[in-house]
Amino acid sequence: MPPRPPLLVRSQSIAARLYEGIAAPDQWQAGLGLLAAEVGGQAFHQVTVDLRDGSVPDSVICDAAPLHKFDEYAEHYVQGDERLALFAHLREGSFILDHEYLDSRQISRSAVYSDFLRSVDLRHTLCVLQRDDGQTRDYLGIMRPADHRPYGDRERALLELVMPDMVRAARLRARMRQLQREALVGRAALDGLPRGVAVVDARGRIEYANARAERYIRTSPWLAPKGGILGMRDAATQRRLLAALSHACSAARKADLFSTGGPLSPVWITVLPLDTLHVLAGLRDTPLALVIFSVPTDRLPLDIRLIVQALGITPAEARLAQALATGQTIKEYAAEQAVSPETARSHLKNLFRKTGCRRQVELVQLIRTLA
Repeated sequence: MPPRPPLLVRSQSIAARLYEGIAAPDQWQAGLGLLAAEVGGQAFHQVTVDLRDGSVPDSVICDAAPLHKFDEYAEHYVQGDERLALFAHLREGSFILDHEYLDSRQISRSAVYSDFLRSVDLRHTLCVLQRDDGQTRDYLGIMRPADHRPYGDRERALLELVMPDMVRAARLRARMRQLQREALVGRAALDGLPRGVAVVDARGRIEYANARAERYIRTSPWLAPKGGILGMRDAATQRRLLAALSHACSAARKADLFSTGGPLSPVWITVLPLDTLHVLAGLRDTPLALVIFSVPTDRLPLDIRLIVQALGITPAEARLAQALATGQTIKEYAAEQAVSPETARSHLKNLFRKTGCRRQVELVQLIRTLA
């Protein structure tokens, strides 16, 4: 029988599976299962606890666990669980082994241990606080069979090796899940825009297109997409588009505005760098750009909330942009909104940074393109 690999190698295997699970729930569960197996655990349960109201918005349970027993625990035992008081004092990235805090007498008198855990042939518990952002916490509990010895030095050593990667992966997983939720809102906002909007990379590969842009891509005579790449039918306009995408996705982060379709009924195309903090950018390293198609026949009123969600700007910044687009000056806007001119100019600087516009006239053209 070949010798078992050293703890460091095994901890790296667990960490690799957890990192794979940042965006893949089945891999995250597999990573927790691998950790449970390596420490001799038979069952694990991860819960996310909302500290504001005590609710559990998310949980991960091992495949072998009888789900009805978790319902039984929540209904009859959780309030008297002695382990919870221990878990409450954990710091992010730390763990406890229950037998180090609860002696055999306490365990024998505990309904959780003598009734519930005994009914599923479990006893010894280790608990990890994987993540704590001040509002929610991720706890992981791993339980050993009743006939196994308590956790010891070997399990402690493995956990200490795994812990830094587990904390980092748990934070990234929580961020990814939040981005996924926010991206649904962001995409709904783009679908509500009275303009066609696409998210593309520097080559023009379409990462996302709202419903109106999808219609343009399928039917418009001025577009010529190919193989998922956005393209313009006119050669000169195609070169302008590629140059604009290159600038928007580079360190220069420059916006551009140009037209196609002829002088009688021009279609205006705005290319904006997508802010790395925008929900549609997610956790990607690849620079992306927003491409907005403004067709004269589609002119509709625009809800300021859609500007906020589509461009990733604040409501105050959106109000300023809309005011400038209607002809107001910075001074007039500041007086109307009862803010100082310095505050208004600060909003304008933020708008330039987030949209890639360099001048006020470019910003005005952008908002008028959206409206």
